[in-house]
Amino acid sequence: MITKERRFSDRYLGASLKFELQPRYWFGLKKEKHPALVTNFSSGGAAITTPLKLKIGQRIQVTILSEFHNIRQLPAEIVRYDGKQVDYRYGVRFNFSKFPEVASNNTQFILKQIEQALCQTLSPN
Repeated sequence: MITKERRFSDRYLGASLKFELQPRYWFGLKKEKHPALVTNFSSGGAAITTPLKLKIGQRIQVTILSEFHNIRQLPAEIVRYDGKQVDYRYGVRFNFSKFPEVASNNTQFILKQIEQALCQTLSPN
């Protein structure tokens, strides 16, 4: 039985998102924003590639800009490190715990819309 492999190029359409991350350090200090390439996206997090070196558990703020939606200063955390090839590859989990309930629901709704739009671009017509 031959199964179709999932290759990076099949998921590369997530690159249509403009994804910027801003590391947070001691006492809530923030550094400048850095671009990242999205290789996989869901409403709960993303797999990204960036030249920036980060640690597992490090808190960051994320800005996601798509064709129709903008999310700025979304709290997130680095939850996975996949090694370095050309750039570093990380798993990012979005953190809604510090948002009021209404803001959290609205943000999750927008993230689901972005995810659905990306899935439609990946599915064959």
